Amino acid sequence: MIIKLIQLSLKFRIPTIVIGLFTVFVGVYSWVTMRKEAYPDIADTQVRVIAKYTGRAALEVEERVTLPIERVLNNTPRVIIRRSRTINGLVVFQFVFEDGTDDYFARTRLLEKVRDAVLPPGVEPGLGPMSSPTGEIFRYVIQSDKNHTPMEIRTVQDWIVMPKMLGIPGIADVVTFGGLVKQYHIITSPDKLFRYKLEINDVITAVQNNNLNTGGNLMLEGEQGFPIRSLGALRTTKDIENIVVTERNGVPVFIHDIGKVEIFPSLPTGVLGYTFQHHNDGMDRIDVDASVQGLVAMRRWGDTEDMLLKIRAKVDEINEKYMPEGMKMRMSYDRGDLVNYTLRTVGKTLIEGITIVVLVLIFFIGSVRAALVVTAIIPISILFAFIMMQITGISANLLSLGAIDFGIIVDGAVVMVENLMRRYKEVTPQDKKNGIVSYTFDAAREVGTEIFFAVTIIILAYLPIFTFQRIEAKLFSPMAYTLSYAILGSMIFSLTLIPVIMTFLYRKYFESPNPGKIEFHNPLIEWLTNRYEHWVNACIKKSFQTVLASVVVVVTISTVGAARMGSEFLPELDEGGFTLRGFFPVGISLQGAAKFVPEVRKVIAKNEQVNVILSQLGRNDDGTDPLGNNRLEVYIGLKDYDTWTEKITKKDLLIRLRNDLEASFPGVKWSFSQPIMDNLSEA
Repeated sequence: MIIKLIQLSLKFRIPTIVIGLFTVFVGVYSWVTMRKEAYPDIADTQVRVIAKYTGRAALEVEERVTLPIERVLNNTPRVIIRRSRTINGLVVFQFVFEDGTDDYFARTRLLEKVRDAVLPPGVEPGLGPMSSPTGEIFRYVIQSDKNHTPMEIRTVQDWIVMPKMLGIPGIADVVTFGGLVKQYHIITSPDKLFRYKLEINDVITAVQNNNLNTGGNLMLEGEQGFPIRSLGALRTTKDIENIVVTERNGVPVFIHDIGKVEIFPSLPTGVLGYTFQHHNDGMDRIDVDASVQGLVAMRRWGDTEDMLLKIRAKVDEINEKYMPEGMKMRMSYDRGDLVNYTLRTVGKTLIEGITIVVLVLIFFIGSVRAALVVTAIIPISILFAFIMMQITGISANLLSLGAIDFGIIVDGAVVMVENLMRRYKEVTPQDKKNGIVSYTFDAAREVGTEIFFAVTIIILAYLPIFTFQRIEAKLFSPMAYTLSYAILGSMIFSLTLIPVIMTFLYRKYFESPNPGKIEFHNPLIEWLTNRYEHWVNACIKKSFQTVLASVVVVVTISTVGAARMGSEFLPELDEGGFTLRGFFPVGISLQGAAKFVPEVRKVIAKNEQVNVILSQLGRNDDGTDPLGNNRLEVYIGLKDYDTWTEKITKKDLLIRLRNDLEASFPGVKWSFSQPIMDNLSEA
């Protein structure tokens, strides 16, 4: 089969080249359209069930909400891990399903079962967004230039910004953090309630009954029909004050007769502050202690690059058309920066690797043309791998692209080119009569089968990785598949395209009566070859001693190396920033902890390497993160390393931040991570 493949490629040389060019074009298209992300989604299918029991203690929430829901959800099919966390007024369940479980299947099963739970009035469990630990791709804050209150900013977020952002296709959720939710409070007088013999429930019932619009069907007027409706929905404080609660002796009793109506914020669950300094948009420094943040999460398996383009366009549209005067949305975290940095790093590594391969091949092969032929296999094999990645749904990320090994890719091509050059040097006049195509076929089939089996053995060595399950499979299988695709492409084109190209490049040399040297003389290679032959002969004469010594050396080095080798669950990716967690003493109030947060940001902002600081104290209103008032999370965005004037590393900066924070806030526990790694660790 291999010999036949070589024969067909040489018989149809132009179609073979066309197929190679077609592979290049399709590979480029696959690269442009494939999913690109900084880090792969390695989490199993997960669903969160969230239930709020506002104002209740954790023990009461546990007894009346957590336990009933656990009882009905314990036998949900295909669940392998169940977790729950209960705090004051909130419980969050996390269900992890078997590998390969469809997200919609998992969510449907939980929704069906949670309805059977007997819960207190007003408790309505819901599901968390269908996102993943790596789904948090964009953050923004609403910046005000005109002293808007946190309540006004939150109102804009809830009624203008968030609905627009949720309308972007592929967005799973927009989680709001910070701000004050607007509420209308009816403050009654106990004396007046007693005077009119009323109870609080009478007031509540009156408000509920008077807060709706009703329809009156159609009023016919000649050949026209006019819809009739009654407008009763409450819009202002005056509307509420004019609600009739009851009547006494034919005189209506209004709410303004028994109390007053005022606008107050709801009790906050979290406080959001931010600091921007020396930012790329030219602004020197902005520091805000109380504002609103939106955290945008895309749906699972979404295309990060495509989603970010849509999000940025929507942010520009909202700022231009819908934001009130003096307010604007401002990006505070964009995953695209990390994706672009990762792809630039991988691209730079590819170029450096190809350059090194070219130089090494020129040195060892002794021919620039032959070295370029071998090197051409690298990009075309990578493009072939992109095609296969697109077909099999593997995304381009640090792990999948980082697995590509140029040395393995060019192995088959080096063997093929070296054998062809050796045979070209040995050509006879009779061989020239048969033509270069026939001669090249004879030379190529000498090593064709060996190349096939060598590549097959390498791919088969990855079989154990292909059998991994769950997190291990999501982490390592794409690496193995990507490298296997590249090696497979290298083998195919080494057997087909390289012999064809060599027939065109070396035709003049082959047909010339005095062709001269096919390669330049390299005395170092000649010396190394002689030394190699000497050592091989010596080792063969003492084969037992050679094998024994080799085994001892390998085992010794492996044992010592394994003992000193570190280990980690996930390879670390430099995300260009930090996630800082601070734990204040348990029992501290939200307002009490909030007094220290501006000082925390100030300590961090002393470092000129920092350009964005986002502080999140407490939890968001959606309940997706069941965190206490003592928990502070800070995102620290860093400038590009090239712009740092102080010659320190990111690790040095981390140590400095830790020391400064521990010295400034004794008793507070601090831990550092990175945004993606932090989310993956929690999952």
